[in-house]
Amino acid sequence: MDLQEARSDLESRFPQWADRIRMLRFQESGAVRQADNDGGVIFYNDRFLSACTRESRCFYLARQLLHIQLAHHARRAGRDRALWRRSCDAVANAMLWEEGFQIPEGEDLLRGAADQSAEGMYEVLLTQGEEEGADEAGVVLPDLTQQAGSESGEQEIAIDDPGLAAAVAGLAEMLEPSLQIDFDWFPGSTIRDGMLRYDFRAYPVAHAEILLDTSASVDAELLRYFVRGVKGLLKQDAVIRVGCFDTRFYGFQDVATEDDIDRLELRGTGGTDFNVAVKAFTGDAENQIIFTDGYAEMPEESCSAVWVVYGNTTIHPKGGRVIYVRPSEEKEKHEVDFLIT
Repeated sequence: MDLQEARSDLESRFPQWADRIRMLRFQESGAVRQADNDGGVIFYNDRFLSACTRESRCFYLARQLLHIQLAHHARRAGRDRALWRRSCDAVANAMLWEEGFQIPEGEDLLRGAADQSAEGMYEVLLTQGEEEGADEAGVVLPDLTQQAGSESGEQEIAIDDPGLAAAVAGLAEMLEPSLQIDFDWFPGSTIRDGMLRYDFRAYPVAHAEILLDTSASVDAELLRYFVRGVKGLLKQDAVIRVGCFDTRFYGFQDVATEDDIDRLELRGTGGTDFNVAVKAFTGDAENQIIFTDGYAEMPEESCSAVWVVYGNTTIHPKGGRVIYVRPSEEKEKHEVDFLIT
């Protein structure tokens, strides 16, 4: 399955979800029949989805997206796993049918699912029993209407920001367009009059350089979400450089594909030295970004980077701009406010 095509299809169907979709992590797994999730990652059966029509493939991935956003994985609470899965699928199927999706053959479209939460659908199926519930399967009914307070309502189907989505959207306005290539003199392969001849050649330039403060109290998966979000703002073939720092800089790693993000080596757990960070930028990339919790003295020299501060610290760097991502104790982990200064 072409992941870029799959993301593009989801974004095309739901442009208002674009920031969230760009941050989604997909992982191929032969252990799932179609697609599944663990509350954060979408696992997919590549053989199954590759054999599907493009519309059906988009349906199966969109359904997992809904499951994640509605926290179905965390709400099972000791219920029968198979019946809970069917209840969640029935509710999500009704929502997607209302959104204009074609429901693949063999998938449940149960009467009244649009009026129920996953818990409510579970109780209905549990009371009716599997045999009675199966009588409703596969029937497309015109009375699947949205009801206030149900999971299929307009407020519920809108994808919530995963925490950094809003910040990444704000970051998009600050990114400079990249030339993608630059020119310089390189040693050539010929000698003239006893001198090595140099050639003036083009070379690729990274669209952005991102420095991750790995001393911060931010988990590795959130750091990868951020990198994935920035990568999604750029062209499909864009290469970005990602480096980790604490009191040392651990070198840049090139990120061109989804697999590169999954393989990122996130090193460092010590203190924080922003002087080390700003000196690590090569100057080749048009965009310089620092992701940090802000707990350290600001660097002595001016730096034109965009600072993304995850936490409640306020910083005043010399040069550059700051995006604040403010977690709230009353909100879920990935629901945050943000402010650009």
